[in-house]
Amino acid sequence: MDKYKMDSFTEYMIKQKWKKGTILKCLLIVAAAFFVSMFILLVCMFLPFAMPQNPITQVFINIGLLLIVGIFYGAYRMIARFDVEFEYALTNSELDVDKIIRRKRRTNVVSIDVKAFIRFGKKSEENKELEAQEEYSRVIDATANSKTHEDYYAVFFKNGQKIKLYFNPTQKMIEVFKIYAPRVVK
Repeated sequence: MDKYKMDSFTEYMIKQKWKKGTILKCLLIVAAAFFVSMFILLVCMFLPFAMPQNPITQVFINIGLLLIVGIFYGAYRMIARFDVEFEYALTNSELDVDKIIRRKRRTNVVSIDVKAFIRFGKKSEENKELEAQEEYSRVIDATANSKTHEDYYAVFFKNGQKIKLYFNPTQKMIEVFKIYAPRVVK
C-alpha cells in the first residue's frame, strides 16, 4: 500500500425491518403468554375453593400472580430481541459488521478484509444457477429487509470457512471497496 494514501473511515447504521415471520413469532409469544397466564389465573381463582381455610393457599395465589407478571415480562424481553440494527464500519480495507439488539447489546457479526472478497455485487444480479451449486459454511443476512435499500452480497473465506454476507453498503463504502479489491468490485 502506498505510504501517502490517507486512512479512510466510514460507518453506516441500518435498522432491520420485521419480516412477516417475525410478526408471526411476536403474535405467538403474546398468545402463549396470554394463555399460560389465564391458566395460572384460573388455578389461583379456584385454589381457595379446593383447599378452604388452608394458610398456604394465599402463598400459592401470590406466587401465581408473580408468575403472571414474570411471564409477561419474559414475553416483552423476547419480543424486544427482534429490534435489531446493523452497523457497518469500514476502516481502510477492514469491514466490521456489528449487530445491535435493542440499542443496548452489541455483538460483532464478522470482521473481514475487503481484499479477501472472492465475489461482490448486487443481490439482484446474482447468478442463480451458480449460487444454487455453491455451499457456504455460513450465510449472514445483515440487510434492512427493505425495498428502499439496495442489497449487496460478498463472498469470502475466513478461517477456512466460505461465508456469504448480505448487507446494504453506502456508495462511499463501495468506492472504498473498489480501491482495495478492484478485480472483484466493479
